[in-house]
Amino acid sequence: MLNKIIVSFCIIDDLLKAMQYRDDLQAKAPASEIIIIAILACQEFGGNMRKALEFVQELRLFSFVPSESRFNRRLHSLRDMLPSIFSLLQAIWERLENCTSYAIDTFPILVCENIRANRCKIAPGMEFRGWIPSHRKYFHGLKLHPLTSEKGFIKEFLILPGSWHDVIIGLYQMAINLPPGSYLFVDRVYTDYLAEDLLKLAEGIKLLPIRKRNSKRFSPPLQYLSILKRQVAKTVGSCINALFPKRIHAITLPRYIGVLKLSCFVLAYNFNLLLKVAS
Repeated sequence: MLNKIIVSFCIIDDLLKAMQYRDDLQAKAPASEIIIIAILACQEFGGNMRKALEFVQELRLFSFVPSESRFNRRLHSLRDMLPSIFSLLQAIWERLENCTSYAIDTFPILVCENIRANRCKIAPGMEFRGWIPSHRKYFHGLKLHPLTSEKGFIKEFLILPGSWHDVIIGLYQMAINLPPGSYLFVDRVYTDYLAEDLLKLAEGIKLLPIRKRNSKRFSPPLQYLSILKRQVAKTVGSCINALFPKRIHAITLPRYIGVLKLSCFVLAYNFNLLLKVAS
């Protein structure tokens, strides 16, 4: 674990230097230390920042460890830096993997149980009321849309309310910054001929959903390839879900959908995969 913390800290520190980020002169703990503690909390302690601070302080990994309240304020002040770190980490991964096939899938993130949905204060409203077709049940919460590479690295992700459509809102809002000639494998719910034609014409990306047999573009070889290649997205969803605690503690919804806990969980997963491949 110590080697993983040291390597992750060096990567984050170098990325912040590449971004020409400078800490405040009065700050006793650098920004790289704050971010690595948040990622460590998601990697090893289910997102519990208090346990991560106690672990770092007990092992004396840093010369100064802030209090929990001060750490939370510093982490909130750095929330706009996390997307830039995510993009630079993606550039590092592209040097290690030459990939041409990608996959998109969605998996739910429950804010509360169904019985408490009508009095949920974090996410009030029917827009968070979603449906899980595989389990044939409703849920109250959010949807995470990760775009993963062939080896499981998350290149992009989008977090939306549970009732929002995966194609009309989810797929059309994603940047999908992939190299030309790439293949994007998706589930049958992403079947949209207009999106397929636009991606192929504008970006040179081939969108290959799992189609129904009565579809006009149904092809048995492509059907088998889509089913096979899309499995990596399910694996990534299971790995991220394994990092989650039984319940994600949050007081307001921006802590879910912003660049805080869920983004830290995605960063933690990418760091785990990056260190595994690099070693």
